[in-house]
Amino acid sequence: MPWDLVSSAYTEEVVPMFEHYATDALRLAAPVTGSRIVDVACGPGTLALLAAQRGHMVDAIDFSPAMIERFEARRLTLELTNVTSHVGDGQKLPFEDATYGAGFSMFGLMFFPDRAKGFAELRRVLVPGARAVVSSWQPLEINPVLAAMFGAVRETFARLVPQAPPMGVAEMPLATVELCRAEMSESFADVEVHPISHTHTYESVASVWPSIERTMAPMVLMRRAVGDEKWAQIAEAATAAIARAMGAGPPAIEMPAWLSVGVAR
Repeated sequence: MPWDLVSSAYTEEVVPMFEHYATDALRLAAPVTGSRIVDVACGPGTLALLAAQRGHMVDAIDFSPAMIERFEARRLTLELTNVTSHVGDGQKLPFEDATYGAGFSMFGLMFFPDRAKGFAELRRVLVPGARAVVSSWQPLEINPVLAAMFGAVRETFARLVPQAPPMGVAEMPLATVELCRAEMSESFADVEVHPISHTHTYESVASVWPSIERTMAPMVLMRRAVGDEKWAQIAEAATAAIARAMGAGPPAIEMPAWLSVGVAR
């Protein structure tokens, strides 16, 4: 399970930044305090635990056992009893119809093999009139630091592993307002797409790449595939590209996202 490999670093380094998007999502959905909510592809509990701390009754589900282990460790530390975690498939939720007063999937449903099924299942478990919030990233090309980094990784990989198929950076799923609205509208009414951006600040420019290679499952898989010697050259190229893109500015990356909000009818 790829996300099992990064669960520890993801929890420590990514969750604090992603909690900002989760806070925005809770604001947009505006569930009544004490209502039942569902968090699909919950990871280590980024949104679910925030919601539980606000008094909601939460069911959370993720397909990565290691992420759920991290979730449970955080839940116990926070001494929360109003949130339950499950290992399972967001495309086939183990929950009853019309159960929840709000639903969420933060940077999870966007990567489902069958997004239409993910949206339909999220709608199925919500009571009529409940809001769902699904987040996704805006296009890579508007983020100069990440665009430069992925470009360097792609070019260096092609040089070091010429026999492999060309490694492209796939178009980000749900990357435009039109795509977000069209796909969510298949299952939800009154869809609105909100642009949301937060900045992730690092200790230094030199610390950016090590954090990315620890927390992104595709990077961990690539490192295993090419071996440490070639990976060191990829890392060197990526680090240099990041430094050029950031220049003399602060060691920070702005992360623009879409928060798509729909109403269950």
